[in-house]
Amino acid sequence: MNARSQAIAASNREIDESKSRAIAARAAESRPRNALESMAKRLQITPAGLKHTLLNTVFAECKNDEQFMALVVVSNEFGLNPLTKEIYAFPAKGGGIVPMVSVDGWIRLMNEHPAFDGIEFDYHADAKGNTQAIEAIIYRKDRNRPVKVIEYMDECKGNTQPWQKSPRRMLRHRALIQGVRVAFGFSGIAGEGDEAVIDGGDLTPQQQSVPSRQSFAQDLDDEIPAFDKQTGEVFEKDASGRTVEDEETARALDAGNDGTLSDDNPTAAEGPADEQRGEALADDKPAWFDLVAEIRAGLNAAKTKTYFAELDAKFTNARAGLPDDVITELDKLSAAARKRVANSEV
Repeated sequence: MNARSQAIAASNREIDESKSRAIAARAAESRPRNALESMAKRLQITPAGLKHTLLNTVFAECKNDEQFMALVVVSNEFGLNPLTKEIYAFPAKGGGIVPMVSVDGWIRLMNEHPAFDGIEFDYHADAKGNTQAIEAIIYRKDRNRPVKVIEYMDECKGNTQPWQKSPRRMLRHRALIQGVRVAFGFSGIAGEGDEAVIDGGDLTPQQQSVPSRQSFAQDLDDEIPAFDKQTGEVFEKDASGRTVEDEETARALDAGNDGTLSDDNPTAAEGPADEQRGEALADDKPAWFDLVAEIRAGLNAAKTKTYFAELDAKFTNARAGLPDDVITELDKLSAAARKRVANSEV
């Protein structure tokens, strides 16, 4: 083997080793480090965006991070999706919160259990034909006899609107929930009908008000950070405490745009106001925009292995916070650049 062949072989080994290190680093970056990241990966959303969404909707009753993370852990433990209303946070009597699983969540738990082998309902009526009780009969593949749980109308019927409008349906839900709980041994979660542990006794999720960002931040004695509405990424602040959005406003003021009307500043009839255009600009330019632009341009221009390795490292470090479509684009550019610099000397 001549000197040139040896150099090419060594270069190829170096590229392969660099690729292996990059793959290992990316795998480490994508591995969930906690329950929130695990749920975010399962639901295909950024952790920051998921937390903000949950705290302002189905987990709005949480008053601190401990309560929030407890609900996230329970959701992961049972494989439930809070964004499709399979699990909620409800205030418990005496303080704290209770993981409340909707009937849809209980149906998911039942259907996904490996031993589940079917369910039947037996309706019991009085002499006038009124439903007195409903019995849930659940079959398991590993049992010779079914599990039977009966719930009685006079013991379960509540004064809430769903019970008044559809009492038999609500009683059937109650029988299903209790049957699933007994048949498969689920614990640590509550369902419709468990009013005894709920503050106020009304389990209708639609009646839960969604707090504003400001009021929720006051309750937590903390600040909800500014975030990108499309990606969920949190805007980082500089040393002066300004966010990316503030920086755009500052640049406009430095350029002499003080918000007064001019030929370049349309009226409401002609176009959006400066504030609206600033919000649109901030929405269109997420926090990772400049870094991705730098990596994209560098990959297109890369001619040496050293420069490519620097860009690849930046991409690897930023990968976990990028949208899937951006990652796919940069992966293609990276593959093309790697091939282009394979035979370079440096």
